[in-house]
Amino acid sequence: MADDENKKQDNTVGGFEFVSENDAQKGQMDLSKIKLLESRVKASRPGDIKAVYEKAIENKIFKTPIGWGYLLNLRKKLLESGFKEEDLIPIPLNVSITRHSAMENLTVRQRIIPDTSQKESPFRRIFPIVLDIVLAILVVVMFLIAASGENDNIINYKRNVTNRYSSWEQDLTDREKAVREAEKRLGIEDTSSYYEDNGN
Repeated sequence: MADDENKKQDNTVGGFEFVSENDAQKGQMDLSKIKLLESRVKASRPGDIKAVYEKAIENKIFKTPIGWGYLLNLRKKLLESGFKEEDLIPIPLNVSITRHSAMENLTVRQRIIPDTSQKESPFRRIFPIVLDIVLAILVVVMFLIAASGENDNIINYKRNVTNRYSSWEQDLTDREKAVREAEKRLGIEDTSSYYEDNGN
């Protein structure tokens, strides 16, 4: 418990208790900037105060509520000295103060059951069906192209190889027939000795 109190004291800067040590360090930096501004600028004239106020906002000098509080005090002084709200730049807060979730606005029943009150457009229902049909047609066309193509592939490989060998066989038969006819015309009847000599 003493450790928890020490942590809280460590994260307390300028009257603000920060959640993390990093945030506390940023708060400490804002305090240092405020002290520096007060020591350098003699902010007694409203024009000088306004210049410091506007420069601090434009340059985004302050990052924590400590700096924003200082800007708010400068703003009050300016308003008291005769400036109007519309003459002064608003103090920007660079953090979201509340967390908003769309689920917070729903009842328990709406969170569980999806909202079907909004009609689904016909396009959203028809598009997937049309897309499936187009893809099926493309697959069929791809198979037809693959089956009818001359290049060998997994679909027509056997047929193409069989056709190729049968055409080669036909060519060889035709050539052998032409060679035999030429041998008969030339009077060559037995060529076995020729093939035996060349084979050795």
